[in-house]
Amino acid sequence: MLTKENLSLDIALFDANSYYASCHQAINPELRGKPLVVAGDPKSRTGIILTASYEARLYGVKTAMPLFQARKLCPELVAISPDFSLYLDLSEKMWQIVGRYTDDEHIEVVSVDECFADFRGSHLLFGSTEKIARNIQKEIWEELGLGVSVGISYCKALAKLASGYQRDPRSKIKLPRSFTVLSPGDLPTKVWPLRVGELSGIGKRTEEELAKLGIYTIGELAQSSPEELEKRFGVLGIKMHCWANGEDERSVSPEGQVKDHSIGRSLTLPHDITDLEEAAEVLLNLADSVGRRVRLEGFKAQTITLVVKGGDFKNRTFSTTLFEPTDLTDTFYEESVRLLEKWPKGKPIRLLGITASRLQKGMEQLSLFQEDVQEQTELTKAVDAIREKYGTDILMRGTQYMSLSQKLRQRNTKNK
Repeated sequence: MLTKENLSLDIALFDANSYYASCHQAINPELRGKPLVVAGDPKSRTGIILTASYEARLYGVKTAMPLFQARKLCPELVAISPDFSLYLDLSEKMWQIVGRYTDDEHIEVVSVDECFADFRGSHLLFGSTEKIARNIQKEIWEELGLGVSVGISYCKALAKLASGYQRDPRSKIKLPRSFTVLSPGDLPTKVWPLRVGELSGIGKRTEEELAKLGIYTIGELAQSSPEELEKRFGVLGIKMHCWANGEDERSVSPEGQVKDHSIGRSLTLPHDITDLEEAAEVLLNLADSVGRRVRLEGFKAQTITLVVKGGDFKNRTFSTTLFEPTDLTDTFYEESVRLLEKWPKGKPIRLLGITASRLQKGMEQLSLFQEDVQEQTELTKAVDAIREKYGTDILMRGTQYMSLSQKLRQRNTKNK
C-alpha cells in the first residue's frame, strides 16, 4: 500500500530568485552584488518598483514601493527599466537546462521564473532527484548567471513550500540559491509551525478569513474540520486542508497542454501595470514565443486568445477567429493588440498570455495580398533558421522598441 512514508521525493520546483533584477545582473557583471531595482519609470521620483534584488531587499526595499521611498532606505540604489524580451529569453534557456534531465511531459512551466519537474523516470541515467536538481541549479548559475532556489518533495504543494523555506534569520527574506528537501516526516516539525499564508494558493484575504476561525498556522489548518472549511471556502477549503496535511495529487504536466491541443505562453508580472505601451511590449515577446513554437510544430492557428489577469486576480479572455489560419508572429501580435483594446483603460494588469488554438497542419495561407504574405513567411522562416543556429537573441524585431501608439498610427495610416 502506498503511504506518505514510502512516496518518492521526485518532484522539484525551480524558483529563480528576484528574477527580473537577477536577469540584469546576469548580463551586466557590474550590477552584481549591488542593490538593484527594476522600476516602471526609473527616471521618475514616483516610479513604482516592480522587483528588487536580494541586496536591495536587505535594506527593506520591497515590490510596489515608490522609488523615492526606496532611495531613502538605500541611497546607493540602482534603478533600471524593465526588459521583457530579456526575461522571456533567459526563462526559456533556464527551462531548456531542466529539459536535459527529463522529457517535456514531466516539465510544467508555472511562470517566467518558476518551473516544476518530475524526475522519477530519470534516475537510471542521472542519479537521484537531489543530484539532478543540484546539477541543474549549478548549470543555470554557471551558464546563465542566474540563481535559483530548489524545493524537492513528493508533491507539488510541498515542493513549492520547500523552494522558499530557507530565510535570512533577521529580515526573514528568502535566501537566494537555497536547496531544501521536505519529506513526509517533516510535516509536524518543519511545515506545521509555519504561517498558513506560506502555503501556495492561500492569499492575504484567505489568510485573514482563516484567522477569523482561529487558524494561524499550517498545523492548525491541518487539524481543522474539513467540513467547516468547505462550508466557508467551498472547494478551496478542501484543497487547503489536503495541502496542509501533505496531500496533493496534482501531477506535473506540460505548460499549456489542454484537451483541445493549443500552444500558449503567459507572463506573470511582478507588479500590476496600467501602461498599454508596456503591455504591448510584453505581447510582442509573447507573440514571438508562441509564433516560433507554432511554426516549429508545423501548425497554423485559426483562433487567437488573449488572457488578461487584473489586479483582482481574475482572468478574462478575449478571442478572435481568423478567416485564414496563420503561423506569423506579426499576426499573433497585431490581433493580440486589437484584443487588448477591449481591456478597460487604466485598469491594472497582472498577467498577459497569448494562446493559439484550432491548430491545423498542411494548410496553405491564402490572402488577397498573397505576395506580401509569402514574403513575410519566407522572412520569418529565415529568422527562425538564424535563431535556431545562433540563439533566440541574435535577431530582434524593430517593433520591439516601437511604442503602441506608433503601431496604432501605422495601422491607421495603412487603413486610410
